[in-house]
Amino acid sequence: MTELGDKLKTARREKGLSLDDLQQITKIQKRYLVAIEEGNYSVMPGKFYTRAFIKQYAEAVDLDSAELFTEFESEVPYSQQEVVNQEQSRAHKKATPLTTHSVGGATSTRNRFFDILPKVLIALFIVFILFIIWYFVFANKSDDEVTSTNDNQTVKVQDDTGSSTKKSDDNQQTAKKDEKEKSSDTKEKKEEPKKEDKQLAITKGETQGNATSYTVTNTDKLSIQIAASGGDTWIGVSTESGANIYNGIVKDGETSEAIDAGENKTISIVVGNAPVTTVKVNGKALELAPTLVKQVLTVSLEDSSSDAETSDSSATNQ
Repeated sequence: MTELGDKLKTARREKGLSLDDLQQITKIQKRYLVAIEEGNYSVMPGKFYTRAFIKQYAEAVDLDSAELFTEFESEVPYSQQEVVNQEQSRAHKKATPLTTHSVGGATSTRNRFFDILPKVLIALFIVFILFIIWYFVFANKSDDEVTSTNDNQTVKVQDDTGSSTKKSDDNQQTAKKDEKEKSSDTKEKKEEPKKEDKQLAITKGETQGNATSYTVTNTDKLSIQIAASGGDTWIGVSTESGANIYNGIVKDGETSEAIDAGENKTISIVVGNAPVTTVKVNGKALELAPTLVKQVLTVSLEDSSSDAETSDSSATNQ
């Protein structure tokens, strides 16, 4: 038995809990609880679950899991992602930025100049592009409007008064006809039906073992919310690369806060007690497998912009 396991076991006995009681509280199988107390981590499903189960055990017996992990750092196994993060942190602390100094700060000023120079060039390039767009769109349009106005204002003066009057009448009829056509076009535009906004859609994929995939469309982000009814449930949310987003227990009758997936298009949700758990993505509940207790849900956000562009292009060609 390890010192960590002995401390957890002592705390459990002080609270008057048996292993069966602790299993009911944490929803962790009894054999894993025994393995934690004996320090036999080889029977665990993985290093990630080992740390998660130890954390749940500690919280169930009112111990601070963070202090335990610090105190027994050498005993608790690390997951691969945690090792990478620690190595990156140590390398960052050891790295010392190289700075150059010279009399009067000339080198520092030069470095600042070369730092700012790319930004200045980019800004000038953007201004140049905007000027080109303005010139070809607005300047040419203004010239066309001036030419059209001058053509309309040109009046041919003739000595024959009747001819001038007739031309004026023709111009008035033409103007009335143009107004009617504009009014008709405006009315037709108003009567065009508005396009309906596409609603959020979630498509359930195949279930293989305890893993099920889901595809989410007509949205640009993923927001997850967990609710428990009929018992406690353990939830772990991670990115496609394995980075942890959320890890904790949702008590019976409670609902977690919204878990934002950020820029991630694919996330993995591990549900420890699926029969009592409701998982919602952007407010819409996922259809879970009815007979599995532990489930792994893979939710992928599908970019529907390409489909919309294809649909608009087809409509334009028609």
